[in-house]
Amino acid sequence: MIVAGAVALSVAGCGLIPDNSLRYREAQVLEPITVPGDMVFIGADPLYAVPQMERRLQGKGEGEDKFEAPRPPQLVAAPGEADDEEEETPAAPADNTGQAVLAKDGSGYPIIMMPTSFAWAWEKVSEALTQTDLRVTDRNRDQGVFFLTVPERYQLQPPQARLKLSHTTNGIQVAVLNEEGTALAGKTSGLAILESIHGEL
Repeated sequence: MIVAGAVALSVAGCGLIPDNSLRYREAQVLEPITVPGDMVFIGADPLYAVPQMERRLQGKGEGEDKFEAPRPPQLVAAPGEADDEEEETPAAPADNTGQAVLAKDGSGYPIIMMPTSFAWAWEKVSEALTQTDLRVTDRNRDQGVFFLTVPERYQLQPPQARLKLSHTTNGIQVAVLNEEGTALAGKTSGLAILESIHGEL
């Protein structure tokens, strides 16, 4: 009897909890983030956009009881293709968001931001390097690294560097590391190297 009573009270209690799923409409609308002039922020598309934004402050709609959270997109594997197989040349992005931008990271080091997929960024950087005086001595696609020998005009000592492609929330970041890959290259040399590459992207 005691167990049955406890179950009955717990079920009844669920109905006593207020539904606050529409409280988001009372939230304050903030201005977009302001990025300093020497830095860059690429991509502000919301993953879970607020539905019916124009009605956000108009209260509950007719027949609307609660907020239904949108489901994330489902990934579907292409039939007949192995998971580890890739096309030799990746398709270009469907929109115009793939423009590379020469910028700085939070510490003021030069970087290139490419708001696109890794496969496309790797292909474009590979092509750009062939048009510069930077010599690629080796590469490791799994680690996103090009091993470079750098001409004297870039003032880098020793004249070897690594070009590293890294995933970020805004796309692919391209940075210049020292010969061992343990730290970023000097700002002046790194900027000169990235400017040469960016000019060919």
